[in-house]
Amino acid sequence: MTRLIRLAIVSLFSLATVSPAMAQKPANLAGCVTKDEQTTCDWYWFHKTLDSSRTVAVESSNMDRSTGAQLRNLATSLGKTIAATEEAPDLILEVSPATVSGVDFGPADEEILSLNIYSGAESQRKLVWVETYRGQKDRPWPANVHAVIAQFQRRLSPSRTPSK
Repeated sequence: MTRLIRLAIVSLFSLATVSPAMAQKPANLAGCVTKDEQTTCDWYWFHKTLDSSRTVAVESSNMDRSTGAQLRNLATSLGKTIAATEEAPDLILEVSPATVSGVDFGPADEEILSLNIYSGAESQRKLVWVETYRGQKDRPWPANVHAVIAQFQRRLSPSRTPSK
């Protein structure tokens, strides 16, 4: 019994003495975690990933030129270069519609779409940020894409820059 107590004390002491350098997450662990259909992203690590990226790829349908143009404008406004098709980008921007479940009754503030930001090339891409836009479903798609991009840009304003 005393041996078990000593082991517990040693374990607690070792946990309490973890150095700050060991406790910090390296930037390559930045990303989003999905649990119970709820995605949570770490703003601080996303911001570090965004700051260190240079090139961006935009994923949109050839039929949806408006979304592609808006995402390219977002990338250039962030000071990023649009990656050539054969080049592996640092980030990938994509807009996806919300999943529809059930029947909608009347106007409501519902999830319309999300701006998804991935790091890495296609084969090893990792979701690092999701900007969800909620609004009325009767607006045209390009207006909703514009709204989610504007919402994301407001979040990136200098007054909201993370400090850790």
